[in-house]
Formats: sequence, structure tokens, C-alpha cells
Amino acid sequence: MNEPRNGPARAPLRRRAGFPALLTTLTVVLAAALAGCGSGGAGGGAGGGDGSATDLSVPAGSVSASQGAFQYAVTKGFFKKNGLTVTTPLSAEGQLKASFVAGSVHFDQLAGGDVLDLYAKHVGIKVIGCVAKNTGYYLYAQKGIGSVQALKGKTVGVPSLGGAPQIAMQSYLVSKGLQPDAVKFVSLGSIPNVLTALTSKKIDSGLLSTPFNFRADTAKLPNLGYATGPPTPYVVNAAWAKKNPAVVAKILKSVAEGGWSYQTKKADALTSLGKFLSLDPSKPADKATLSKSFDAYLPPVQAPVGRCSAADFAPYVRYQPAAQQGALKDLGPLIDNSAIDALDKQGFYTGLQKTYGPLPKGTTLAQVLR
Repeated sequence: MNEPRNGPARAPLRRRAGFPALLTTLTVVLAAALAGCGSGGAGGGAGGGDGSATDLSVPAGSVSASQGAFQYAVTKGFFKKNGLTVTTPLSAEGQLKASFVAGSVHFDQLAGGDVLDLYAKHVGIKVIGCVAKNTGYYLYAQKGIGSVQALKGKTVGVPSLGGAPQIAMQSYLVSKGLQPDAVKFVSLGSIPNVLTALTSKKIDSGLLSTPFNFRADTAKLPNLGYATGPPTPYVVNAAWAKKNPAVVAKILKSVAEGGWSYQTKKADALTSLGKFLSLDPSKPADKATLSKSFDAYLPPVQAPVGRCSAADFAPYVRYQPAAQQGALKDLGPLIDNSAIDALDKQGFYTGLQKTYGPLPKGTTLAQVLR
């Protein structure tokens, strides 16, 4: 879910039938997912923990262009190439975290704030790879609100309380001289729901990712800047990973090769991204949206999966509940780069560069591996 500070061009987009329909559909689906989460079933819709280690349910916690490379890896057969069967049901962000607690999801990409929360609660997880050093969101507000300082005491829409957008916003508030609790956060279940609440004037401001920021631009809502939070890493159930190290290696090979192919084959990537976002690249307006969405997640915003660093999470510990901060003093045991290290030593990443060519913007192997 990482967004570039100098992101896509902000020219207003023509109205299309498909994109508003996508927002409506996502709002309904994610609201239903949240309702299921509230009923107490952590494992239900985001399950998949009872089958073979090579059959993985990897719920999509957001419908955003940030998920483009992973969805491409699935649909283009990179997991299948490594003997893995992957399904990606839609899930609410809170339900995905609950599924890790229940042990019904063994591998997924999880918001950095949720990772810190689970680690503080001694849930057995390990971070095995990152595609970026942080995650970012665009902050939009109602017309007439012209600065971050003007949001003091007002509402900010986020998908879930304590999640990545909230932590990013708290950090952004502090950078602007405000206290992290200067605003009232409102949990809305999803980024599409945040956009809907913004455009219907039910909240004062909200955090959006691409391509939903384009709709806010079209509505001429003020853009108050770009808020960054901790990385959104790939996470595994620690006990499961210990029993299945070969599967973990295959997962990382799949996402790394899929990500490299995605970023070097734009035409194929746009077709895949269009299916995920319900946009048609044969239509000029949709193609323009897809192209800007694709470009928004090129390096350094996202790269193929590489190592993670505890130092990228540490600055955001202060925004976790006070009762958790003692358990978050040492983040070293949370990070496990051993599988990435092994692939690097085997020449796997060098092989990807030879097969697919250099990554965009002169991105080096050292920058990918971090």
C-alpha cells in the first residue's frame, strides 16, 4: 500500500461507469467482511490453514494498485511454477490480522502497525521480506480545510483503528507540530469506504491510496500531503514457517520473480492490474488511470521483495499503545531475512536481472536487497 510523495499526475479524470461501480461493490463486500469479523469468527472468510502447506489462502486486505505486483504473480503463474496453489479472497484489514491470531492464515502481506501489535501481544509471527522501507497515503480533506493544522479536533477516516494509515497520520501530525491525538480517527473498514465518506461529507478528512486518490482529485478535494508509516511486510506464522522452510523459499521466489516481471513488462502488468481494479485498459480513460497507478508503485516506492530492517519499524513504536511499548523495545527477533539471504547467495536475484533485464529508474540489486 505504499504511495509515492511525488505521485501520479493530478489531472482530473473523466467520469467512467466502471470505477464508481467498483467503489460501490468494494464498499458492500468489505462491509460484509467486517460484519463477519465482528461476529467472532477469526478464521472464517480468511481461512486456508487446514489444507496442504502448498495450498495457500492469501487474503487481499486492500484493493489498491499497491497489490498489483502480488496479484500479477498469482495470475501469471509464478506461484504455480514453484508448486504452490494460491487463492486471494478479499478480506477486511482487521479480519486479516485476526486470522493470523487464529492461525488460519500462514502467509500474507500485513500492515506494519498490525505487525507491531501482534508482536507486542506475543503472537508467533516472523517478517520475512519487504518491498519498501515505508508505506504511504495521501491525505485529503473537505473543501475549506487548507492545512494539516486546521484538522485539529476534526475527524480523519481510516480503514481500521491502529492500522497503517492511522500510524502514518499520527507520524505526519507530529511532523507538523501537532500531537498524535490531535484528531479523531474514524474506522470505516476500507480505503474505498474512506473515499465514499469523504465525498459524502461524513468525515472531515481521510487517507487514500492509488487509484482512489484520483477520485478525490476529480472531486477537487484539497490534498494536504503525504503521510508515511512503517513498511507493509510479508509475514508468516512462525511455527508453520519452521516446519515448512522450503515452502517459505518458494513463496519468496514467486513474489520476487513475479514482481520483477511486473515492473519490467508494463503492458502485461496493466492487463493484470486492470482485472484486479475492474478497469479496462482498452478504454483510453481506464488505460490512463492504470498507467499512472502502475507508475506510482515503481522503485523506490516498491521493488521486488528484499530484506527487512527493524530500524524501519522502530520509529513508529511510539504510536502503539503505551502498554505495548515495553514489548517492542527489541524488534530484532521479529525479522527473519534468512530465506532472502539464501536466495541471494544462490544467485537467484542475479538470475532475475539476467532474465528480465534491469528494473526501472536504474534500481540496483543492492537497492532491492537492502
